[in-house]
Parts: sequence; C-alpha cells; structure tokens
Amino acid sequence: MTLAKSVHDAIIVGAGPAGCAAARLLAAWGHRTLLIERPEADSRTMAESIPPSAQKVLAALGVLTAIEDAGFLPWLGNIVWWGQDEARTESFAPGQSGYLVARRAFDRRLRGLAAEAGADIREGLVRDVHIAHEPPSDPGVLRSQVEIDLDGERASAAAAFVLDCSGRAGVVARKGFREPTPAPRTVALVGTWKARDWPGASDTHTLVASYVDGWAWSVPTEPGLRHFTVMIEPGRTDLAAGSAEQRYRAELAKIPAFRTLLEPAQLVDGVWGADASLYTAREHAGPGFLLVGDAGTFIDPLSSFGVKKALVSGWLAAITVHTALTNGRMRDDALRFFDRRERQMAGASMPETTRFAADAAAGTPHPFWITRAAMAHDGLGLNEELDPSELARDPAVLAAFEDLRQRESVRLRVGESVRIENCAMVRGHEIVMDEHLVVPACPGGIRYLRNVDLVALTRLAPHHTDAGEMFEAFGRGQPDVALPDFLGALSVLIAWGVLQVPETT
Repeated sequence: MTLAKSVHDAIIVGAGPAGCAAARLLAAWGHRTLLIERPEADSRTMAESIPPSAQKVLAALGVLTAIEDAGFLPWLGNIVWWGQDEARTESFAPGQSGYLVARRAFDRRLRGLAAEAGADIREGLVRDVHIAHEPPSDPGVLRSQVEIDLDGERASAAAAFVLDCSGRAGVVARKGFREPTPAPRTVALVGTWKARDWPGASDTHTLVASYVDGWAWSVPTEPGLRHFTVMIEPGRTDLAAGSAEQRYRAELAKIPAFRTLLEPAQLVDGVWGADASLYTAREHAGPGFLLVGDAGTFIDPLSSFGVKKALVSGWLAAITVHTALTNGRMRDDALRFFDRRERQMAGASMPETTRFAADAAAGTPHPFWITRAAMAHDGLGLNEELDPSELARDPAVLAAFEDLRQRESVRLRVGESVRIENCAMVRGHEIVMDEHLVVPACPGGIRYLRNVDLVALTRLAPHHTDAGEMFEAFGRGQPDVALPDFLGALSVLIAWGVLQVPETT
C-alpha cells in the first residue's frame, strides 16, 4: 500500500520524545498511525538529563524496561555553582535515578519502540499541512492533509488528526498559533568535550553554573565525554565577535569551575548554536490538530523537565486523540482538556526557574539575571495550576496542619459554598467527565492532589473525629496513599475552606 493511498487515524509530524510517545500508544490501541521523521542531517546531537520522576510516564508508555536496559548513564544529581563560587552537590534521594542521554540515541530507541507497537514510520520532509477547521459529524472522517517529500517524490496523506510534534519547527504551530513570551531571547552554544578524567565531576552528575552573562551546564553521555552548553542573551553578549567557537570559548572562560575542568579536555565536536527562546501557543488543540511537546510550548531548559514534559505531552495527546476517535461526544471536551493541561505544564516550570534566576541575581547583579528574576508568570492557566511544593509552603496550609497536629480530636464539616461539578479528567486510556472540587484556588476543578482523592476525602472527613481513624477509613478505598500526603491534602482542604473546623470544637 503506497502512502498516497493509505488511510490514517492520526499523522504525527516529528519523531522526538513527544511524537514517539504518542505514536506508540495510538498504534498499540489499534489506531492507524503514521509517524513522519525528518532525515538526520548530521551526527550532532544535544545531551539531556531526564529526571527520576519521568519513570512514571515511561512506565505509562510501556517503555520503562527498554529505557532501563538501553545503557544510558544514570543521573544521580547535580554539582552546582549557582550565585556562588563554591560547589554544592545536590544528589537525588537514595534509590532514585534519572538518565543522562544523547538525544539522538534516546530518540532512536523510542522510535524503535513505536515501530514495535505498529506505528508506520516514514522518513521525509513535511512541506505543508492543511488543517480542516470545521469539525466533522463523524470524528473518523478524513479531514487534515499533510504534504511530504518522500524518497524524492511528493506525496500526500490524510487523517482525522495531525499531531504537530515537530518542536521549534512548528509545522502547524506556526500557522498562527504560536506566541512569544515576554522572556528575553536566549541562544544556546554547544560543544562536545573529551577528557581522560574529569576531576570532581562524576559521570553520574550534571554540572550547572551561573555567571555574569548567562548560565551553563554540562551533561555526560558516556565515560570521558561531556557536552558543555552556555546559555546567553543576544544583545547583552556580542555574538558577532569572532567565530562561534571563539565566542563559545570566551563564555566558558568566564566560569572559573568550568575553565579549570576544560583545561586538559579536547573539544571534539562543535561548536553549534540553537535558539532557546521561550514561546507558547494561543491554543494547543482544535478540530483536526494538536500541538504536542515543544511544538506548542518551549519551557526554560533551566527546569531540566524538557524531555519529561514532551513525554507527558505525547502521552496525553494520544489519550486525547483516542477519546476523540472512539467517543465523538467527548471530542470537544477532550481537546479543551488537552489545551488546559498543556498550559498548566508550561506554567508549572516558571516559578521554579524564576527562583533560580533570583538566586543567581543575588550573587551576580547583572542585567541577564535581574531581568529573569523579575519575570512574572505569563498568566496562562495560573488559577488552574496547583504545585504541591508551593502548597506545602503556603502559610494557611501550614497553619491548618499545625492546628490538626495539636488537636486530640477534630470535628470537620463541609463548607456551605463548596461545589462539586463534573469536569474532564484522564481515566485509563480515555478522557471522561467525573466529579471535581471547584474552589477559588482551582476554578477549573481539581480531583487529586498527590494521588489523594479530594472529593472522597471531603465526603469522608465529617464522619470521623480522629485523623488516624480517618486515614484508616480512607485507606480502605485508596490504599496506595501515604500518610504525609493524606495529612497534607487534609490541611489544604481546611486552608481552602472546603472543610471547616467549628469554633466550638
């Protein structure tokens, strides 16, 4: 069967982590899936650090064992020079490990796993994508067209959905969907270095440093081989002065710790540059298309969550398309849910990177860091995003927790203004409507916080006066919840006024 005559449920443009994740799941669930990968232009590849928390999504994709067995270096933590000259080592908790990968090798492994699941993978250049913006009555009707240069010939393919997983290229995103952020433009300069020994720099740790004109990091991909990347801002740094290698070496020379490490090392590949400026999209999904991973939103590399975000985005995109194809009544709700979640994931990285910038600015009072430290959240999904670590520092939550700790017993009641409404959520391979708490802190609705079912807890709490008995009763319905998470969720509900303590208690 030729590509021109083939029929697809989904066409995925881009075979990076997001595209491969979506292709693997959709193919495994029986959907006719075409994955188009761009021809490899050269051997250069970025290095990435993938955090331990990504193991959950890798397991959901069914690829965790394959990635564990692929031989990537384990990531056990960071060695950091951030706003200070002295190094500090930040190791993950015992037993936790991420992955240090060369992206080309990582992506190839994911492509192989997508092919094993039944995805049709073709190498070609996408010339254009035509999205049909009017939703069909039947979600399976062919609607969107992709024009491809395939084996030297022009071909065309059609599908119910096109998933733009093309990253910064944005073959669909650039058709009026992409929007820049207020963040300053950033450029990455990259080189690969080899040394017999890296004193004080373990093959299991990344190196991260701030300096007056930017920041830099180093990721090992195999023993003796490290990628060093500097992040600089055009306009504050003269990129036109000298060659790319000269500019790159000049930046590295500004970082005392890196300068010392690189003295005995040899630059074996590079230097090359890449735009690392942030952007988002005015919408991430609509009839016939989804913007997945970096195609829709590019988050600050300082977060170290880029690959994880792409995998999660691909996982959610597959669930969204699967829902739309199998349950037409949920199609619009599923697309809106995907759009909202993409905004949340993008926003979640902003507070953390802003704090990092503030720390660096305190030690390095330079415009590069002052500007970034002052950056506010862009507002997308702000009222719907909940970060458990932020809640753990919330004074109202801490006060509620301390009050609970001091009481021998507590009689809770549900607040009069509490609303429970049906909202979209992921269940298994589908997006469904189910009960959520709707509160001012989360007007879009929330059901789970650190795996604690908040709706169930709200209904259960008034029937018990002892927190221990309450936890035991809750555990009969949800046995996988840890006591600290349970008490934290209970404190949040009290802080929000969902559960109230009568004054006479």
